[in-house]
Amino acid sequence: MRALRVLRQQGEALSARVEAELRALLAADASPAGLARAAFHAHRALDEAGEGARSLVFAPACRAGCSFCCHVHVDATHPEILAVAAHLTRTRPPAALAALRLQLAEHVRAADALDDEARWLARIPCALLGDDGRCSVYPARPLRCRAFHSCSVDPCREAFHGSAAAEPVTSPALARAHDAVEEGYARALAAAGLSTEPQRLERGLLAVLLDDAAT
Repeated sequence: MRALRVLRQQGEALSARVEAELRALLAADASPAGLARAAFHAHRALDEAGEGARSLVFAPACRAGCSFCCHVHVDATHPEILAVAAHLTRTRPPAALAALRLQLAEHVRAADALDDEARWLARIPCALLGDDGRCSVYPARPLRCRAFHSCSVDPCREAFHGSAAAEPVTSPALARAHDAVEEGYARALAAAGLSTEPQRLERGLLAVLLDDAAT
C-alpha cells in the first residue's frame, strides 16, 4: 500500500508542476504562437518524464520506421495542432506546404468520416507519415502519439496484420508518467479558459494551414 501511495504522490507532484509551468506560459502569452509554445513545453515535459520512467525491463521497442500504430485517427488539442503547424512552417518551403495541404485534404476526404475501428481496418496511414515509415513532424508530434508505446514489436505487427487478440505490451511506469503530464496539461488549459477537447489532427491541421495560407 505504501508503494502505491508513493507512486500516486509522485504522479500528483508531476501533474502539479506541469500545470504550474503551463499556467505561467499561457498567462504570459495566449496568442497562437504562445499556445504552440505551451504545447511544445508539455511535449518536453512528457518526454523528460518518460525518460525518467524507463527501465531495462520495460524499455519501449518503438524505433524509427516502426509505424504499425500510425494508421489510426490521431486526436490533439488545438495548441498541439498549432505546434505542428508552426513546426511545418519553420521546416518546409511554401511549395512543400502547398503539397501537404492537398495531401491532408485527400486524407480528410478518405478517412475523416470513418470511426476508429474502420480507419484501422482500412490501414489508412497518417497523412504526416513519410514513405520511409517515419513521422515527418516527430519533434512536434502530439501528446497522444508520444504517450503510445509498446515494449514488444511482435503484438503490434500481429495486430497490423489482422490479429484481433494482439495487444501492445506497455510499461506501467511510462503510462503513469504520461497520464500525469497529460493531466497537468489539461488542467492548465482549463484554467486558461481553453478547450481541452481533442480534435482530429489531420482535419484541424488542414484548417490551420489553410488559414495561414489565406493571410
